[in-house]
Amino acid sequence: MIILVSGFSHLSLGALIEPLHTLNRIAPELKVEIEIGSIGKSEIVSAAGLEVSCPLSFSECLKSLASVRRPDALFLCFGLWTPYGVQGDIQKLLRTANRSGIPILGTGCAAWKMADAGLLEQGRGTVHWATLPAFAERHLNIAALDELYVVSDHLTSSPGEAAALDMVIAFVTNQFGADLAEQVCSNLMVSFPRRSDMPQPQKRNAKLRNAPIKLQKMVALMGENLETPMRVKDIALSAGISVRQSERLFVAHLGMAPKKYYIRQRLQHGRLLIEQTSMPILEISIAVGFSSRRSFTLSYRQAFGFSPAHTRRTP
Repeated sequence: MIILVSGFSHLSLGALIEPLHTLNRIAPELKVEIEIGSIGKSEIVSAAGLEVSCPLSFSECLKSLASVRRPDALFLCFGLWTPYGVQGDIQKLLRTANRSGIPILGTGCAAWKMADAGLLEQGRGTVHWATLPAFAERHLNIAALDELYVVSDHLTSSPGEAAALDMVIAFVTNQFGADLAEQVCSNLMVSFPRRSDMPQPQKRNAKLRNAPIKLQKMVALMGENLETPMRVKDIALSAGISVRQSERLFVAHLGMAPKKYYIRQRLQHGRLLIEQTSMPILEISIAVGFSSRRSFTLSYRQAFGFSPAHTRRTP
């Protein structure tokens, strides 16, 4: 069963449906049924503004999940955000599927909803890299991972888009075998599915893709130590190079000294937390390694040209 919510991505929806549809063509004896349901109206509007008609109503979806002939898996096709008015129905759907022991695989903001429903306690999850810092700060008891998809017991979360295809191919492999999964990939022109633990592509990763390994290691250490910043000297030592060598690498590949880059990363993280959470700015200051709100505000204004408070006021 695939559930759509307003604001979903067509790319994610195609990544969920096409491998299963292709599997049906390759192995019709499996009789894989694909049911499409909705939360909200029967006509669901995507992020691109196009409508998709869903045959199953929300009440029919709930009834099916709780029945003896319940689905073998529940796929949630969400975008980065979901309408506020459907939050209660999403939790009801998730808890019903969870009580029935149905594997749940979600895209977009699905891990947020799994966490809100209390299903990911002490577990693991992922969301789109743009909202991952906020997810990590909001859910300290959940391991927030920068990966293409994350399996936590019977729950699987993915940021969606192209990564949803990797998630579904893995599902087909686990449920129907590697041979059929390979045939599905061949029919869909997929050279090879990506591993689940591959980091999500983003602008920073693109810059570092062809950078020296030691520079990548230093940047990774900076990202892992935002709240309690390390000295650049110690980061360089951990990467196996001198401070002078690290400065040359950062300037050559990132256009700035390592100390400036490190501060910019902490400020960028702070900006995401301001935009995506209701955390007090003092708490955010501490979360990104500044000793006071004043020092954070001064550095923030120098970097972005406006204050943290202005960021929070601006839509």
